[in-house]
Amino acid sequence: MTVAPTIESFEQFEAATEKLLIPPFRSSFGAIEWRNRKLPRRRLQFLVEDWLTSTGISIIGGRSSCGKSFLALHLGLCIARGVDFFGLTVRRCGVVYQAGEGGLGLLDRMEAYAQHFKVPDDEDIAFAMLPGKIDIFTKEKKDVDLFIEEVKVFSAQWEEKFGFPAGFVVIDTLKKAAPGIDEISGKDNAVVLENVSRIERETHCHVCLVHHTNADGKKLRGHTSLRDDVDQVILIEHDKETGIRDAVLDKIKDGEDGRKIRFSLISVPVRTETMGDGTTKEFTSCAIVTVSEKERLKKEQERQGFSVSPTERRILMNFFETLDRHGKFIANDKEGPKAAVGKVVVDYRDYVTVALEKMLEVEDKTKAREQIRKEFTRAKDGLIKYGVLKMVNPYLWWDGKAVRGFARTFPKSKNPDETETNTGQIADNPISPGMAELFDTDGMSAL
Repeated sequence: MTVAPTIESFEQFEAATEKLLIPPFRSSFGAIEWRNRKLPRRRLQFLVEDWLTSTGISIIGGRSSCGKSFLALHLGLCIARGVDFFGLTVRRCGVVYQAGEGGLGLLDRMEAYAQHFKVPDDEDIAFAMLPGKIDIFTKEKKDVDLFIEEVKVFSAQWEEKFGFPAGFVVIDTLKKAAPGIDEISGKDNAVVLENVSRIERETHCHVCLVHHTNADGKKLRGHTSLRDDVDQVILIEHDKETGIRDAVLDKIKDGEDGRKIRFSLISVPVRTETMGDGTTKEFTSCAIVTVSEKERLKKEQERQGFSVSPTERRILMNFFETLDRHGKFIANDKEGPKAAVGKVVVDYRDYVTVALEKMLEVEDKTKAREQIRKEFTRAKDGLIKYGVLKMVNPYLWWDGKAVRGFARTFPKSKNPDETETNTGQIADNPISPGMAELFDTDGMSAL
């Protein structure tokens, strides 16, 4: 038997109908109720394990010359290549590095990274360096629009080529990217951070700002809102005496702060250019290594010998030939400099004479002498600093450093397997690829 529905009054029917017509409630703020907390949804992920989130804004801060830009570049290249960052897992993605400070100088830094980490020339990387300046303080936002558009173009290209989009953007430095900003003004910083947030939102990239700290290096320079409104802050502490740097995770919203990475910089030769006067100049840049790796390289250097540049090698070949032909033993401080007592020295003028004999292609001897002088001047500071040569004008002598390629600089007991060529130099012994370039030659950048 069918039961008849309950008869409702028109008023009851109207009230029920109106309730059905009311749209369901939707949170304007993305509310997640407790009972729904475990439902599948986008969760917090890390770009760099326990250090940087896959989205958000971070700052790498430090005093001038502390290595903050080197660390930011190293970080970006690790992410682009998908290799660990100081043992921390990274999520591989494309990287755009805006180099407002340093500009084309980053090309040498990129080459130093490639040399040190043995990146093959045919290895393509989802990395783009933008040396052009950007203005993220402008209210018209034209630069910001262009920058976002460019990141998106690279992102699409990388997704098609590598299978992943851009995910990390570096702006180096904040000061250069915000010309005219009053750093202690909360209002000015708010404009900048809003533009940076827009870059982060529209490119779906983590944005890292490279910034300066105050005089003591303990706090970010400028208004406190800068630190308050970003997700992570990494501060670089630099011990100038030891050259050791500490990257300290000063702030992280969702994680444990206070973590530390200890690193150092080593000098890497990146290119050679012929100067207008005919002399050659070796250019170096720096790569980042752990402190333990630097110690390992130094021990390897001691075993294999100090690695010299082509210019330094030429100078040493001329020096040792001069030593054989014109060397003078200093028995006491009446015969020569006190520091040279017990040493065999050469007169710099004899060195020049020997070097001139090797420059038959230069007909003008005055010009040739000047070329020899300039080349020697550029190289001597590094050779002296690392104990290869010693000089008290006008005398030169070997200071005891073992030099790779020069058998006479090694104690025989330390090199029992060495064989000599007819030039009196060590025949090249096999070493790990690129090891010569990895040896620490800090101070040679002045060549």
